[in-house]
Amino acid sequence: MKILVHMGTRKTGTTSLQASLHNASAALRDRGVFYPKFGHQTVAHHLLMGLCVDPSRLPKLFCRAMGGPDAAVEKARVAWDMVCRDVQRRRPEVLVLSSEALFLSTNAAEKAKLVGRLSELSDDIVPILYVRHPVPDFRSNLQENLKNSSRSFWPHGHRLKSAVLETEAAFRRPLQLVAFDQKVLHGGDTIADFATRFLSTWVKAKELPALRSNAGLSAEALVLMARLRAEGGNTDEVAFRVRSLTSYLRKLDIDDPPVQSLTLLPEVAEATLRSATSHRWLVETGQLEIPGLDISKIDGAPPPGWMRSAPPESLFQHDPERLDRLKRSVEALQRRAIPHNQPTQQSGPTIPQRTQPRMRDSLLRFLRRKLASFQNRKTGIAQARAETARPSSQGDRNEET
Repeated sequence: MKILVHMGTRKTGTTSLQASLHNASAALRDRGVFYPKFGHQTVAHHLLMGLCVDPSRLPKLFCRAMGGPDAAVEKARVAWDMVCRDVQRRRPEVLVLSSEALFLSTNAAEKAKLVGRLSELSDDIVPILYVRHPVPDFRSNLQENLKNSSRSFWPHGHRLKSAVLETEAAFRRPLQLVAFDQKVLHGGDTIADFATRFLSTWVKAKELPALRSNAGLSAEALVLMARLRAEGGNTDEVAFRVRSLTSYLRKLDIDDPPVQSLTLLPEVAEATLRSATSHRWLVETGQLEIPGLDISKIDGAPPPGWMRSAPPESLFQHDPERLDRLKRSVEALQRRAIPHNQPTQQSGPTIPQRTQPRMRDSLLRFLRRKLASFQNRKTGIAQARAETARPSSQGDRNEET
């Protein structure tokens, strides 16, 4: 059995590829391709970090989603045990694993530990990495970072080389490197390209669903999120609540589209390119050709001090008038979420609460009705009396709200 380990990098169509493989997993199994499901709504295999990364080093957002570091480790063990059992039972020809967290978020020892676990199933393990031009790579990662945090963020192009070398040492074979660029990608996107390059023996590219995930937010939406976090004290709880505005802000971007996509300031783009020594190394050593990359402009100069200390939302252009429109819209949303004469006690932005009955409450009402019906049949009490004794559905709704 061959194991394909897709390791990113971030913002190279990773989530779209993972969602496509996840949605097509049943059909892929019939072709001999196994893409494990680690959870109903989990399309990626980030849980693999729990197999190889010390709990104290696991990313904070990941641990929060998993219920804490210890829970993450236990869930990782359970998920991997299920994968091993499925492999032994079904005997697939290829196992596909995908998590961009495995590349930059693990060190050399952790990568080697991961390979040790994978080797329990096969010695034919192929690491795969898509690499983007350093300037759009920084722009896209900055955009993604600002959805979650207002902490300083600067180019990590210099880390790419060390991570490549660590990965190749751990897997004991060269990385399969692909430039993330429409001029290079088969079909113009990661899904078709991955299928064509690595799965053509088992599946045609057109048979994988074409999906687009993690659509970016406008510059104004990102600035607004940063300001809302600052107003709430930049706590983790406030950051979590602000992030829940993402879908609403994305809708505003559609209804009131920005004049241009997020654009780095010229001096930021220049500094990002100059520091991209790993990209220059990949090109100079003949490992990868990146369309549009002029390596003569990469001189190894580190990001300037002002770029390291500046608020991340100040590194790109934005429209103050459109920012004000988005702010007014979010404030109106918050007012609708707070009942009159009931001021909120929490700091930071208010997020609308769920107004529809939850499944748990609907199930409880269903069980109460069944129990009342059973008791009526057993005791002979009239249905009318049972209905009088049981709280009305309107009463249930009032309790929920």
